[in-house]
Amino acid sequence: MANAILESLLEIQQTLKVEKGQYNAFGKYKYRSKEDILEAAKPLCYQKGLLLTCDDDIVKVDDGWVYVKTTASLTDVETGDKVSATGWAREPEDKKGMDESQITGTASSYAGKRALGNLFSIDDTKDSDGYDNSVPQSGPFIAACTACGTQWQFQNREQMEQCSCSCGCRTFRVVQ
Repeated sequence: MANAILESLLEIQQTLKVEKGQYNAFGKYKYRSKEDILEAAKPLCYQKGLLLTCDDDIVKVDDGWVYVKTTASLTDVETGDKVSATGWAREPEDKKGMDESQITGTASSYAGKRALGNLFSIDDTKDSDGYDNSVPQSGPFIAACTACGTQWQFQNREQMEQCSCSCGCRTFRVVQ
């Protein structure tokens, strides 16, 4: 007999649609936020009797970087069965105009978005509006991770779409 929570998750994954309703004017790209995903997912979870939560852990790794690890979980309110997925985001050393709590909050929000994307199988790289016309079909060109800012050189758009940054992000913006 199949696990009921996994069957419910499968149905939610097939039903859940989260449009990219946000726009980053600096990077000239559309995106969806953690809040957008939560707003779309909560009614579906409620219908299935599932509690949706996101919990953060702060992880300092050997190289000194601080990461926020978010665990997005669905819990069946009747049985207590649980299924989870994680997402990671690195705190930048500094971010102009932000204090330390805002920097952590930004990393937390992004890690939560990644965890929810992993839980609900939301794939940013397959969306037709994921990149605007400033992303060249061929390169070489340099793009920066939208989460941590690490720059990568790509030979073409396809290589960029298949790349995953060391922080776990799969979203990049062209810088040169």
